[in-house]
Amino acid sequence: MDENLGKEIEQAVRELLRSADKGIVERTAVDILKTLLLLYGSAWESDLMGTLTCLWSIRGMSLEEMGEAESAISAAEKLLIEKGVIRVETRHKADLGKNEPAIEKLISADHLLILMKVFSGDIELDKFRFQIQHGYYGDQ
Repeated sequence: MDENLGKEIEQAVRELLRSADKGIVERTAVDILKTLLLLYGSAWESDLMGTLTCLWSIRGMSLEEMGEAESAISAAEKLLIEKGVIRVETRHKADLGKNEPAIEKLISADHLLILMKVFSGDIELDKFRFQIQHGYYGDQ
């Protein structure tokens, strides 16, 4: 990876992190990045949604707040794509319950090491990992 590109991506992620309190799109964009970090850099849309829901539950978000965040996912993905932080591709996904593969979005972060660096020590991610490892989540 080009060193300048890496610095630009890191700067873009840090700017997003600083702007997370500005609005639901920015907050959701940060949550998508945290989720991609938890899922080692890429996720099918259905897996991303499941992990986001767990993250939001651990945070203590109400169903209404989760609905607002879910409504902002498309705009958040667009923001992250524009900043060069993620890629979104429509791909075939194996579905063992069907004779044909399903068509689903694959969301990827090509700069996983940068995400690891920026989010190192993130208390929310540590709490998520701890609670998932111990088989529970929510207001624990």
